[in-house]
Amino acid sequence: MGKIVKMTPELSNMIAAGEVVERPSSVVKELLENSIDAHSKNIKIYLLNGGLDEIKIIDDGDGMDKDDVEMSFIPHATSKIKNAYDLARLHTLGFRGEAIASISIVSKMEITSSADGVSGYQVLYKAGVRKKGELVNSNKGTTITVNELFLNTPARLKYMKSAKQELSSIMYYIERLSIAHPDIRFSVYSDNRLVFQTSGSNKMNKLLYELYGLDASKNYMDFSYVSDGYNAHLVMLKPVIYRSNKLEITLVINGRFVKNYNIINSIVEAYDTFLPIGKSPVGIFYLEIDPLLVDCNIHPNKVEIKISNENEICNLVKEKIREELKKETLIPERKIDTNIGYKNTTIFENMPSEVIKEPEFKYEPSISSDVEINQEEKIIEKPVERPIEAIKEETLEPKRKLPILEYVGSIFGTYLIFQNSEGMYLIDQHAAAERVNYEKYLKILSNPNQPTTDLLVPIIVSFSKSEALFLENNLDAFDNIGFKLEQIGDLDFAIRMIPLWAKIDNLESIIYDILSKMIDEKKVDVIYFRDHIAKQISCKASIKANHTISRVEVDALISNLNKCDNPFTCPHGRPTIIKIDINELERKFERIQR
Repeated sequence: MGKIVKMTPELSNMIAAGEVVERPSSVVKELLENSIDAHSKNIKIYLLNGGLDEIKIIDDGDGMDKDDVEMSFIPHATSKIKNAYDLARLHTLGFRGEAIASISIVSKMEITSSADGVSGYQVLYKAGVRKKGELVNSNKGTTITVNELFLNTPARLKYMKSAKQELSSIMYYIERLSIAHPDIRFSVYSDNRLVFQTSGSNKMNKLLYELYGLDASKNYMDFSYVSDGYNAHLVMLKPVIYRSNKLEITLVINGRFVKNYNIINSIVEAYDTFLPIGKSPVGIFYLEIDPLLVDCNIHPNKVEIKISNENEICNLVKEKIREELKKETLIPERKIDTNIGYKNTTIFENMPSEVIKEPEFKYEPSISSDVEINQEEKIIEKPVERPIEAIKEETLEPKRKLPILEYVGSIFGTYLIFQNSEGMYLIDQHAAAERVNYEKYLKILSNPNQPTTDLLVPIIVSFSKSEALFLENNLDAFDNIGFKLEQIGDLDFAIRMIPLWAKIDNLESIIYDILSKMIDEKKVDVIYFRDHIAKQISCKASIKANHTISRVEVDALISNLNKCDNPFTCPHGRPTIIKIDINELERKFERIQR
């Protein structure tokens, strides 16, 4: 007799349930997708002990009649697809017909549903066994209750995380669904307490407020574009708001929350130099694309997908985000910590304890001044009246990115102080100079015909065997950034030509650095390495901290910074300029009542 036997339906169903139902969030995900497919506009989610004790979902969708409720517990029974043609053109979130059957195998599950809002039908299953089915009165829609999750698979229950962690996992997915479907009102109750709710208003600023707070609703970019075969809509927070991971970059393709690491990385790369190193942006990428170009059927959770024209989408989304970032004013506003011991501190012993309301102070900018510099570079300011034409020209200056500022002075030989009618501005002179130099060198490096010079005496550089092999196969990459290398031995290469920006005494360091980056990144991307070199050069060539600069240097720095594509951050994403609002200063000095 052969060793291979057919599994019983009960055993195969338990195996299938193990793939679909991993934890409480898996149950919530599957049931919510069914509610959305049923055209629900109001969905309530009730959780006890992070969903470990009970999950209840109530929707106002299409509902089901008696036959459909009974059929929903049969494995692979579905109303979503009927043939291979439908599978290739999915417009629903669920389609396999596994969710309800799989959940009922490992829990106590009750479904009550009505298609007309008058008569309904209720069915109860426990560990895959039907316990009852009866007619009941019910509102239109469906209510599903899941208790005793993993009652017959205690090993899985043993490895569940704490209730708080399970709740966090559930909330993350519900937030993604609310992003994917902003026209649906989601309400979440944890242990009988409302913990999250969206309005279902379909208004983006309101959704961002509900998810991320007031600052997010005020600092976002909303734009769309159309390309061959798809429509894209992006809602990206400005880089004044960011996270330490990529979890808050949400991809929604044809109404489905999905994960695609190449697209996510393209979005992160688009924010390069706009964010501090290691930080990621927050935003949403909506994509409407021909279902034939998307495969959602590669994993039981239906979150991981494949897209046929992925590279094109990645490149274009990066380009479009960068275009939008360059249009924005991105000066971060800083608030002064008003809790630093002022309440119990008096400057004069006889000062009254009550706060005296003073007339509100508003700064009026003084008349601009000409600057004379003597041989010792001391600044003498002479107030003069400026011609009307000059003022008009400055007011109508095209594409100005920084506000018009009046220079006040500097502190610590590092930070330049400016003011205007809105408040005080601090500019980090090193970060600002880095940005100016970075864009200058990047432009030089991006020129395919950049000037180079031949070395009279070639410089010999030695590598390990693995490095030499890698370099031998990628000499063109060095050619594209102005370096001509020739292999003269198994491990030795001669540098025969260099770009004009490269310094002779730093050549070996530059070559080693570029090569190590190529090997670490496991790719040869000329654009990436041009960018990396520009960052490296700009840092070394810029004004250092603790170095006082003259007024002429200040004026030149600010003028050049204002001409940059992105004057708001250094190449590493740190801010070049911050603003302290005048109202913040007035509160600090108690000119404005708290």
